[in-house]
Amino acid sequence: MPQRGSVRVPATSANLGCAFDCAALALNLYLDVHVTRRPDLGVSVHYQGVNPDRIPSDETNLIAASMKRILQRWGKDYGFNLEINNQIPVGVGLGSSAAAIVGAIAAAHWLTERALYDDELVSLATEIEGHPDNVAAAWHGGFTVAVEENQRVTAYSSPVRDLFQLVLVIPDYALPTEKARAVLPAQYSRADVTHNMQRAAALSAQIFSGKVDFHRCLFDDRLHQPYRAPLMPGLSEVLAMKHPCLLGLCLSGAGPSILAFARGGTSDVGEAICQTLREQGVEAQYSVLAPDNRGAKGWSLPV
Repeated sequence: MPQRGSVRVPATSANLGCAFDCAALALNLYLDVHVTRRPDLGVSVHYQGVNPDRIPSDETNLIAASMKRILQRWGKDYGFNLEINNQIPVGVGLGSSAAAIVGAIAAAHWLTERALYDDELVSLATEIEGHPDNVAAAWHGGFTVAVEENQRVTAYSSPVRDLFQLVLVIPDYALPTEKARAVLPAQYSRADVTHNMQRAAALSAQIFSGKVDFHRCLFDDRLHQPYRAPLMPGLSEVLAMKHPCLLGLCLSGAGPSILAFARGGTSDVGEAICQTLREQGVEAQYSVLAPDNRGAKGWSLPV
């Protein structure tokens, strides 16, 4: 057994407007987790990266706590040291908790020398996370659609061709996922559900076929963005923006980050979104990203 195991987990953007709680896209921002087994039952956590004020460096750390939970389920009681290097902002809709949970499961598998099976890992991660979209994309990479039935998750993933650019805009505040979910209604009309189903099916077909003939209407959503907009100043104005380079705009996960699909003109698109938010009293920064087609599954290597 190598002395140290490592896993790299990508950030993810879930929902993509129309595909609420069923699809996500992996992005090239990363959480790196390195684990070594200890001779005792202690746990240590060393963290480097963004938002250090939001990341515990003890056993309450989400990665450490998830690992202990998983090891106990498997009847194992190991101590371990964690080294965490993180590029994924916390609390802004980029799947930071999903990345932590997927990293924890992969690290626990390494400690116990168990084989990793896709459905088992994604199902266990979904149990801890509460929904399958982010964890499935974090593990598989690319554009991933997840189906949950009887506490088992099956995921279907497609690599994303390099036919567009992604502009990620992060406002200067965080929004807990629990708060963003609390504003959603318990029931929806048939018309609204049909509206989203049509667009989610068309968006998935486009990406799985390797085409990017996106139409702005594919990202139009009636299930979550209208209800979350009051929590996020400027979101409605951004989603209504027009720009010749824009292929689509959506809230990233539960927000408040915004993801833009663009064909060229990424700097102009990023600046335009930031300016629109600024006019609503919100400061923001943008970056240009690319899809990650490897996922944690492809990045997991012993070192």
